[in-house]
Amino acid sequence: MGTLAGMTTISKLSHVRRHAASAAVLALLAAPGAALAQSSATVVVNGQTVQFDQPPVEQNGRLFVPLRGVFERLGASVVYSNGQINATSGGTTIQLQVGSTQAQVAGTPTTLDAPPFLEGGRVLVPLRFISQALGASVNYVSSSQTVYVNQGGNQSAASAPRHDERPSVVQMGLTRVEPDRGTSVGARRPEISATFEQPVDASSVRIALDGRDVTSLANITGRAFVVTPGFDLAPGSHVVTLAGRIDNGPPFAGRWEFRTQVEERTNYINDLRPGNGARVASIFDVSGVTQPGSQVRILATSSADVTHFVQVNDGNALARVGTTPSGRFSARIEVPDVGTGVIDVRVEATAPDGSDAIRTLRLQS
Repeated sequence: MGTLAGMTTISKLSHVRRHAASAAVLALLAAPGAALAQSSATVVVNGQTVQFDQPPVEQNGRLFVPLRGVFERLGASVVYSNGQINATSGGTTIQLQVGSTQAQVAGTPTTLDAPPFLEGGRVLVPLRFISQALGASVNYVSSSQTVYVNQGGNQSAASAPRHDERPSVVQMGLTRVEPDRGTSVGARRPEISATFEQPVDASSVRIALDGRDVTSLANITGRAFVVTPGFDLAPGSHVVTLAGRIDNGPPFAGRWEFRTQVEERTNYINDLRPGNGARVASIFDVSGVTQPGSQVRILATSSADVTHFVQVNDGNALARVGTTPSGRFSARIEVPDVGTGVIDVRVEATAPDGSDAIRTLRLQS
């Protein structure tokens, strides 16, 4: 009897530990990931716009929606228990697990690009995977940020535009991008900027960093943008993506990649003037504050032919200045007026210890 009682006690303790471990895992899964952001995308299922009680979420470039938001609209019944998701539609059964990329569709194992997760007490599932597993087609129209989900017998011109009716998306040429393509920077929150090769509708431009919308943090004009992320970037590769509409033209898209290093550079450039987007003449002053003793190099160009700042030679609006004891610097810049409507300025400050800082100004001429 004593042995049996001991085994019963051990069994109860094991059950408690398993329960605590499961609770800890679910709590961890409920925490939003680093690349998670609420999406403004509209979802239309079989011609009907879906009104979600929990807004869709974008994570690493994929759209997630509440568990029942699309399942039930596609005729599937859903059962959820302790992180396990079971959905049935006709003869098709789908099994998913919160936090796991392993799933089954009609008994066949499959791997998800990203797992379901908990957000605000709700289970969110990948929209494209769920829809296609239930035999529906998925089309995304970037110009209106609308996802059309349609089952074969329900697709119509009202529910999803015909392929030849969608405006074609052009790839936008980007010049003088910062950080430059493929380069590595040390800042955890590097300033990101670029100039558009064609004038754009500034109000239509959306900017994402690693799938996370940073448009609200950006200064955007019809020819350029500058944005500093409001969050630290982990060491490794990062992707900047752009979407919008060319001025009086079709929608456009653009992207580039850069890397961040482990170390954080210690220099800085603050109080930079003029402000981004300011309108200036061909002769103007650039000023700011950096680490005392720094050497400051200022490059400026209005040429549409210059695609990288390194192409600007010493004869094209180059200034080198030192700082006052308090770290303030100022230089007068003269840029030939070539009628592009944009003047790009790159300010580099190198401190006595070798650390540097880089800022860009995207001005209007």
